[in-house]
Amino acid sequence: MTAIDGACDPEIAREVTREILEVLAREVAPATGFVNASRTCGQPVAALRDPVLEAWLEAGHDLGNHTWSHTDIVRIPLEAYLEDVRKGAAPVDSLLRRRGSRLVWFRHPFLHAGHTPAKKAGLARYLEENGWRVAPVTVDNQEWVYAYVYHVALARGDAPLAARVAEAYIDHLDAAFAHFEARSRAVLGREVPQVLLLHANRLNADHLRTLLERIRARGYVFQPLEQVIEDPAYAREDRYLGRRGPSWIERWAEQGGEAPQGPREHPWVAELYDRLRSAR
Repeated sequence: MTAIDGACDPEIAREVTREILEVLAREVAPATGFVNASRTCGQPVAALRDPVLEAWLEAGHDLGNHTWSHTDIVRIPLEAYLEDVRKGAAPVDSLLRRRGSRLVWFRHPFLHAGHTPAKKAGLARYLEENGWRVAPVTVDNQEWVYAYVYHVALARGDAPLAARVAEAYIDHLDAAFAHFEARSRAVLGREVPQVLLLHANRLNADHLRTLLERIRARGYVFQPLEQVIEDPAYAREDRYLGRRGPSWIERWAEQGGEAPQGPREHPWVAELYDRLRSAR
């Protein structure tokens, strides 16, 4: 989980962390928090970043590396990307080792795993050499678009818009689950345990309980990441070479060309997002 644009306020970061962890505890929902270690809201790491991460660990959750600065392997040379991975790993691993554990998980920013054979193979080799495992995502979604519009609506005091965005967001996640359940049956012949990507932001702090209740109503139980990927499907090869970041279900598909996209955000949310971003 990571923060969104405009939410880099120390008090908001602490509040969002506290509220999300409270919901995860009530719902008995284990999570892995993926860290961009450079994002400290201008605060010393001992004042904000490390206490926030310690709170995740104290609550019984795991942490993973999401690179130092959320850089994109598509846009920079492999060597520079690997340095960002290395730099991001160090502080997370340090916190984990203080608790007798170590860094295991890596998640690619933008879910971009390498759009050329050389980049993809080079990154995979680097992760393997360091003993780090890729954390896949199967239920890909547009949560970050809803989160941005929601954040702006709250900042402007527009409670009706914020409520409308939140309702649309929950419906969008429901549609994403339905889509990838169907794709799982089509690609693998069965439904696999799913991995959902969310961010630590105001939208989820306010509505995570509703979202988790909706997911549970679909028949799911919540399990740690390491338990989910014990399913044999997750041993399959990631076949995708391209500039997008599709669900791992699409990466496993026996097909050429671009992997199909999952559900997009509601058109009115997309329009608002574009308008708000262009007005910045």
